[in-house]
Amino acid sequence: MSGDLWRDALTLALLLVGALLSLAAGVGLLRFDDHIQRLHAQSKPQSAGLLFILIGLALQQTGWATAAMLLPVLVFQFLTTPTAAHMLARGGYRSRHFDDAVLHVDELEHDVDRAQRAEDAEQAREDAELAREAAEHEALGDAPGGAAGEGAGSDRGQGDGVAGRE
Repeated sequence: MSGDLWRDALTLALLLVGALLSLAAGVGLLRFDDHIQRLHAQSKPQSAGLLFILIGLALQQTGWATAAMLLPVLVFQFLTTPTAAHMLARGGYRSRHFDDAVLHVDELEHDVDRAQRAEDAEQAREDAELAREAAEHEALGDAPGGAAGEGAGSDRGQGDGVAGRE
């Protein structure tokens, strides 16, 4: 067999493996029930499938410039896919879109509970401050929007100075 035939056969094999892995990623997104399992199906086989497809494409290129253009595609894919999967997993965990029975050790439970308590305490402080301000305004006899007589039409004639210029 000639070198071109071997290269074509290897390219065909790499493209088929890459396409099958990408197909498996798509099927996994549809078939898996749990959010975390879907993320695994989205990130692992999809990245490997793209790697095999790009290697197959690079084998067919005769010049280095064209093959070198495939490298940034691979680098950016490998940088963004894990980051996106991590962020989606954290969001899914915080919103409880996962099966508790699958997790043997929940390493984030303590951190999430602590963050939730801090958010609840901050909200309680803000609510208490608003209630205190409303009570002060009520005790003074004026509405929270301002003193009596101030309202929608009280600044008539005191605009930004643009009206009336011609």
